[in-house]
Amino acid sequence: MRELRDKVAVVTGAGAGIGRATALALSGQGAAVAVCDLDAAAAKETANLIQAAGGRASIHPVDVSSEDDMRALVGGVLAEHGVVDIVVNNAGIAGPTMPTAEVPLDRFHRVMDVNFWGVVHGSVLFTPHLVERPEANLVNVASNAGILAYSRMAPYNSSKFAVRGFTETLRMELRSTPVRVTVVCPGITGTSFVAHSPVIDEPERRTMQARYDKTPTTKPEKVAAAIVAAIRRDKPRVLVGPDTVALDAIVRLLPAAHSRLLAKPVELLFRRALGQEA
Repeated sequence: MRELRDKVAVVTGAGAGIGRATALALSGQGAAVAVCDLDAAAAKETANLIQAAGGRASIHPVDVSSEDDMRALVGGVLAEHGVVDIVVNNAGIAGPTMPTAEVPLDRFHRVMDVNFWGVVHGSVLFTPHLVERPEANLVNVASNAGILAYSRMAPYNSSKFAVRGFTETLRMELRSTPVRVTVVCPGITGTSFVAHSPVIDEPERRTMQARYDKTPTTKPEKVAAAIVAAIRRDKPRVLVGPDTVALDAIVRLLPAAHSRLLAKPVELLFRRALGQEA
């Protein structure tokens, strides 16, 4: 899809972070953007930024984990714009950071509901409309946690590995259609991702976000630029950030040994993030 002007793009989780940056980047290329977020006020802020820059945006409050909400979203976007050319399934939440056996199962379910089922809903329900277009793009945002499984992050790892596998399946199945499918794996990105997670306790959220804010990170705008470039160039897989590139190389070069070699560094990383260096 070389030309994005006058295309219609749907972006979930567009109220902040990578989603907002992606919505703005797509609008900057001339696309009309359906701004989707659980937080209606945040979605409106993003739409206002787009409109202030001369772009076109509609606002769609939605819980991506709800099939009913997502079916209603499809109808709402079509009613507003008539067609859909691009879908970016970006909405996600950070998971709890604790040994897997200690994770409350309701929190495990919540992470999977948002991070995985949100992508399934957005992909399955929009695909019948994407295939009707002369050219279309489906972009699912995973993580480098979908390339390497970090200890203490089983729910998040599981959701992102699932997104990656699901997306690769769709790419095979849709290869003879006009739809191009991309999985995006960002590394640590400068957002308030942790602070807004509903499955991390408040004291831990504050501590982790404060440490996260001090960590050199990739800017959301860089991830957004990579997503736009992937759409324009039909790239199937996008790695964003030096941490993601390095981890991908380690996993490919040491497929059997990387978990053992990285176990202690990852454990130290989380102890520091939780203020438990001693």
